Amino acid sequence: MNAPQRLGPDVEPDPSIPLPPYELRMGGKHFKKDHAFVNAGVRDARVLRQRAGLGRRKRVLDWGCGAGRLAVGIKHLMGDVEDYHGVDVQPTLVAWAQEHLADDRFRFTLVDAHNARYNPDGRPSYDIPGEDGSVDVLHGYSVLSHMTASDVAGYARTIARLLAPDGRAALTAFVEEEVPDCVENPEGYLPIPLKGELHCVRYERHFFEATMWDAGLAVSDFAHGRETDGQSMYVLRRR
Repeated sequence: MNAPQRLGPDVEPDPSIPLPPYELRMGGKHFKKDHAFVNAGVRDARVLRQRAGLGRRKRVLDWGCGAGRLAVGIKHLMGDVEDYHGVDVQPTLVAWAQEHLADDRFRFTLVDAHNARYNPDGRPSYDIPGEDGSVDVLHGYSVLSHMTASDVAGYARTIARLLAPDGRAALTAFVEEEVPDCVENPEGYLPIPLKGELHCVRYERHFFEATMWDAGLAVSDFAHGRETDGQSMYVLRRR
């Protein structure tokens, strides 16, 4: 997969911060290199700081945390935050993060929610652990890009419920104008082969934003095509 553009100078990996083994680093072969993996997390943290108000006193929910790439980035860039909560449906990734990255301010939770690609045997649910209004910054990198329209709508309602009044959700998705509302694995869209269920789900921009609006979310910021494999970045707020 193609990595997103970098923001700011690179940092050197801190040997005191554990990094997941290569086989647990989702997102492409380039993340096999420690330097690339760390700086991808640092970049994500910088994006959240610039666009979604991330700071050391913020409560962060990392939805689709994997083995903790954003957690590694925050630890390198900022040290800590008020509360970081990483959630994912993949047991091996969450177990590694909980064992190696958890501390007084960083925690990880396994969620057994159905996803045809990553957790096909999970239970049907749009739940994301958290109290209503408890999240200042919600991060969902390349999560909606592997979901059908009904699942996106269901989770958007959950996100609206979780966000604090001034909270922000930074989410990536494959979004284009003047295309069908929702297409799974659109032929010829990406320069890589699309294999298996929900490898890439592309949305028409107005349809996607209307879905967010109906769920109680409004667009605060939008950047087209700058993220991994041409995904777009949305920053959303409660409306």
